[in-house]
Amino acid sequence: MSKKVVYHISGFDCPNCAAKTERHLQKDENIFECSIDFPNDRLYINYKDNPYTIDELKAKIKEVESDPIRVERINSGERKEVKILTKDFVFNLVRVILAVSFFVVGFIFEHLKGDAWWQGEFNWLSNSLYLVAAAIMLYDIVWKVIMNIVHLRNPIDMSLLLTISCVGVIVLAMLTNLPKDNPILIAPEGFPIEMHEGAMVIILYQIGELIEAFASGKSKVAISKAIDLRADTANLVTDNKVVQVKPEELKVGDIIIVRVGEIVPADGEIIEGQGSLDMSSLTGEPLPVDTTIGNNVLSGSILRSGSLSIKVNKVFAESTISKILELVQSSGERKAKTEKIIDKFARFYTPIVFGIGIVFTLIYGLVTKEWTRALFSGLSILIVSCPCAIVISVPLAYFAGIGLASKNGVVIKGAIYIDSLAKLGTVFLDKTGTLTYGNFAVTEIVPMGVSKEEFQEALLAAESRSNHPIAKAITLHQKVSEIALEQEDYEEIAGLGVMTNYKGNVILAGNASLLELNDVKVEEIETAGTVIYVAKNGKYIGFIVIQDVIREKAKKLISKLDDLGVKTVLLSGDKLRTVEYVAGQVGIREYHAHLLPQDKTKFVEDAITHRVDKKTIGFAGDGINDTPSIIRADVGFAMGGIGSDVAVENSDVVIMQDHPLKIYDSIKIARLTRFIAIFNIVFSLVVKLSVLILIMIGVVGQYSMLLAMLADTGLTVLMVLHSLSLIYRKVK
Repeated sequence: MSKKVVYHISGFDCPNCAAKTERHLQKDENIFECSIDFPNDRLYINYKDNPYTIDELKAKIKEVESDPIRVERINSGERKEVKILTKDFVFNLVRVILAVSFFVVGFIFEHLKGDAWWQGEFNWLSNSLYLVAAAIMLYDIVWKVIMNIVHLRNPIDMSLLLTISCVGVIVLAMLTNLPKDNPILIAPEGFPIEMHEGAMVIILYQIGELIEAFASGKSKVAISKAIDLRADTANLVTDNKVVQVKPEELKVGDIIIVRVGEIVPADGEIIEGQGSLDMSSLTGEPLPVDTTIGNNVLSGSILRSGSLSIKVNKVFAESTISKILELVQSSGERKAKTEKIIDKFARFYTPIVFGIGIVFTLIYGLVTKEWTRALFSGLSILIVSCPCAIVISVPLAYFAGIGLASKNGVVIKGAIYIDSLAKLGTVFLDKTGTLTYGNFAVTEIVPMGVSKEEFQEALLAAESRSNHPIAKAITLHQKVSEIALEQEDYEEIAGLGVMTNYKGNVILAGNASLLELNDVKVEEIETAGTVIYVAKNGKYIGFIVIQDVIREKAKKLISKLDDLGVKTVLLSGDKLRTVEYVAGQVGIREYHAHLLPQDKTKFVEDAITHRVDKKTIGFAGDGINDTPSIIRADVGFAMGGIGSDVAVENSDVVIMQDHPLKIYDSIKIARLTRFIAIFNIVFSLVVKLSVLILIMIGVVGQYSMLLAMLADTGLTVLMVLHSLSLIYRKVK
């Protein structure tokens, strides 16, 4: 049996490095499955046997990665702060400032007019300063290349490309600027190659890396703040005083106090006080919810008015907000198909473009004999070959999409389900708990031959002692405790109804069969709801109709799904008339009744088997008796999943409120996320391809290196910011 362990992992220079490490660990004989979530700094490993220690795992990673990788084990419910200004970031910032200072001073000396000792055909002082600036920025990159070669790893990566490009430009500059009486290479007319260009390549790259790291860090912080609404402290009542403790320290049965403006730190029951709760962090709904003694409250809610004393009924690790946060953060374990394609693409893209650069240089040089221009253009091509703009921004877009969904009351349990949601073609809907509230309500009262008061008294007498859901609906808001005490010979008859003696009167309440068994003639009523017939002393005195109440937004959901081109089908175990009525009320054209759980699953399986396109199949249910269908569907929705272990465990999408329109929201968010991811891919490839063509045909001339850097680092920053923008979108 596999053992799953989650780690916090950081220190990778780029997603390529993370993907390379993931592939290496996947080959380990003790690892059943491995996944690195680069945007979220998480490593997921399913071990076949005993898990590796941190030191053993670091040693395995070091076999393919030269950077100092930090690995920590994560416990359930543990808070991991996202930092932007890390030690590595500050160190690299200082390096950049130092290198830029040398570069600027060198540039000033190069352009000073005069006949000082350093000013000649080859400006030794300024060029020496350029070399120092390049060395400060390049030493760690060269070291990675050396380590790759020493450990027999594939050396063709960004480190090699940068080293060749930077050193190559510096060497070209030196060879073309030697005294004219002893030239080794001659720069083409109008195409000067200066020493500062070589230093500029690596300085611009490192500045871009800093901006990229900052933007990625801001993305992670923004998403974490959007979804992480755990309280920092809890006000624990102990020994007649209130002390502040961490939510992780709370135990079941503890009493806590929540004041105005505070976040509820743990799930529990209100034992004193009342107030208004903002539950938008959980449900995405802005309207506050009034609450009072006896009500359950969920962690992550914010108290907007009043004061509450709460008895804790779940430890922090099992609390609602902790569970939701863990689902969102672990979503990176289940990568989308697009992400997996990008991982494979990155493995081949860099070597292919590297080869194109070499072939182009050789052909161009042999044909034109302008080797200086050929080499400089070839070096520029190498810079364009880094796929970071795509490899970083695409997973980040999926992560931001999951964060946006969480802000709107929907937990999508993996990037893989975003792709499935975006391609949803048909969704099967359960009736009870999905399109209806699952609560019975009396919709019609029809006395026959008696007054309404006499009829209701007889009905309440019959239902006063029953715990059946129908009886609960009938006696709701009615004072029946005194009536219940006056019953004699009270009997509930399974599948039929109730028989009782009340004030000397024999009363029957149930279905038509109950009355007919007791020789009471009744004409059955054809209606969509459940009919309860009532008899008194052998005489039929009327009936009531009880129906499951249709959700307020159910009809709008069907209309919205129609607009998206998503077909809806209603599946229910209820009788045909009831299902037909609900379908008509909400606007569903196809519906099926009298279904057992296995019958619903059969409908889902048939739809999957016989689909004629690549559209996916979804199923939305209450997550309990519909679990087999939820599991079998391409996308399983669990309605009202907060606190439901079955729903959380088996669904792919958890609607954190009994709000059917959230199904529509989840599809809209998925389509928007997928659009941004695909846009980033297409836009990045078009830009890089355009730059490659411009360099090859010689249009950009001596500016090819600068343009190449913009097409690499500049494009990466732009695409990261585009992905980050998703978390701030509004879902209409």
